[in-house]
Amino acid sequence: MSDRVHTVGIVDDHELILDSLTGWLGAHAPELDVVAHTTSWVDMARHPAFPPDIVLMDLQLKEPVSVEARIRICRSVGSTVVVLSALDNPENVRRVLAAGAAAFVSKSQSADELLTAVRRVLGVRPDPGAVAWDEVGRSARSPASSIRFSEHEEETLRLYASGHSPVEVAMILGTNIQIVKTALERVREQYASEGRQAERKQDLMLRAAEDGYLA
Repeated sequence: MSDRVHTVGIVDDHELILDSLTGWLGAHAPELDVVAHTTSWVDMARHPAFPPDIVLMDLQLKEPVSVEARIRICRSVGSTVVVLSALDNPENVRRVLAAGAAAFVSKSQSADELLTAVRRVLGVRPDPGAVAWDEVGRSARSPASSIRFSEHEEETLRLYASGHSPVEVAMILGTNIQIVKTALERVREQYASEGRQAERKQDLMLRAAEDGYLA
């Protein structure tokens, strides 16, 4: 695994978030160098440091260029994209992943969790047990990973994280709701064993998106 410093661009129209995230990454992620931080997509695209290795991009910017177009432009010039938003519903996650983003991170998550996602998509492993990611953002787990979903657990996770209720999942799979709840509990326990939050439905949906189940 390369020890080189990866360049980062951040675009968010809230200056407080922009400044806070830039400072936090500078203090906690020596392998990352924030070379551009702007409040508009136009300014990012025109910045002399564009394209960086990775762009952290707000989903909703107050300008006419769609998030899909922004993602495609970044991808076309070699930048990986992580989309940030407080609107962390399954539809938005699927939308940005379909456009080519490597990951979606909810703004309700901590800066540590964002950094973990960035390291994953860049293939940076701060310790031997971490998770490496391939170029499209699907996880390539290390042999030491404790997560081993059964086929039933994986399908239950996929359906639930896609927006179905436990009752709907049970109907689709032709089983009962208690079996669905038990499968979801096992999935949550396995994510928790790796220190990956999955208690709320939004968290579980994000874990599913990170691991390619919603791509």
